[in-house]
Amino acid sequence: MRILFTTTPTFSHTTPMVPLAQAARLAGHQVLFAGSGVTLKTAAGAGLPVLDAGGGHDLQEIHRSFVSNPANHMLPSDEAVKAFVGMMSQIGQLMLPSLVQTAREWGADIVVTPAWLPWGMLAARASGALSVLHGIGLRYPAVPWMAMQPPEFVRQLGVTEFPDHCDAEVALSPASLEAFSPTAPGDVPFPVLNMRPCTYNGSGQLEPWLLRKPDGDRPRIAITMGTATAVHSWPTVLKAVVEGTADLDAEVVLLPGGVDVASIIGPLPGHVKVLDFVPLSAVLPRCDALVHHSGMNSMFSALAAGVPQIPLPVAAGDAPVNAMVAGRRGTSVSVDRTAVTPEAIGKALREVLQTSSYRTASEEVAAEMAAMPSPYEVVGQLVELAGARTR
Repeated sequence: MRILFTTTPTFSHTTPMVPLAQAARLAGHQVLFAGSGVTLKTAAGAGLPVLDAGGGHDLQEIHRSFVSNPANHMLPSDEAVKAFVGMMSQIGQLMLPSLVQTAREWGADIVVTPAWLPWGMLAARASGALSVLHGIGLRYPAVPWMAMQPPEFVRQLGVTEFPDHCDAEVALSPASLEAFSPTAPGDVPFPVLNMRPCTYNGSGQLEPWLLRKPDGDRPRIAITMGTATAVHSWPTVLKAVVEGTADLDAEVVLLPGGVDVASIIGPLPGHVKVLDFVPLSAVLPRCDALVHHSGMNSMFSALAAGVPQIPLPVAAGDAPVNAMVAGRRGTSVSVDRTAVTPEAIGKALREVLQTSSYRTASEEVAAEMAAMPSPYEVVGQLVELAGARTR
């Protein structure tokens, strides 16, 4: 079968979809990853064929401009969600012509898209393919279309209304997290296929010392701000986080994603080691805590590794929900970004390092995730669903 994957032009919205795409390809199916910007680089780096669906637009800049605007991170929750969805809808509408053309001309049997990009569902409908929502962490319903009706070129293909829902969903979130999630869709009129979150984080060269525990049984703390290290006040936050580890007698691994942290926070203390870019999932197994920007990818990487975490949520996007769910499950202590000080970080880290319940809860979630069906199993289920359809 031909399986078309698409997503928004962000690293963290691309990597969760890579394991299913790789499994489909290894199972003998034709796979194509359509996207723009960093999506193309990330998917190609994972060994997948890619196609630029940007239509000549710099879609990554739309997302970058949104996340780098401080005003978007100070909005009330409802307004922040509406602004974020509007930005994603703008990207989806610009991608739609290429997605429809590709799905129809290539003869896609399945179109896989995240809840943030329901426009992929419209491309599936216009081509007669099975439409599949793919989670990037916690379950979300497809976001609003932010348009009154499908564009004219889609209506000319006979699709006069937006799809009410997808044909199937691939869900990465285990039940014990969904029990605390306010975004959980509840009962839905389509099959939900649970799949183990394999936490693909890209590739990179590891240092041998990462594979062993620090000398003297000192705790190892990883710090990442994802792709947000150099935007919306994270440099100030990062400086406070590093200073907050000073009195913990811990080894700190700082993962700045290519940003020159010395130019941001000055000389680094001796207990801090900087690695340009390595897969977070490869670093975490020998870590005792992760401090991060409350991104879904970082959160699920820590959970899959059974590592307690300190999320630093902002108002925009899914950060507040991520921090709340991880906290209620007992795996984390969050510190609001506006309240980050060295003292607050030090206190939070002492709590998760010295209280065994955080490690226990994290390991419980890791075991729950490991027991979920593999990507290979889910590929088989999707192929069966697509084969039963009548175009």
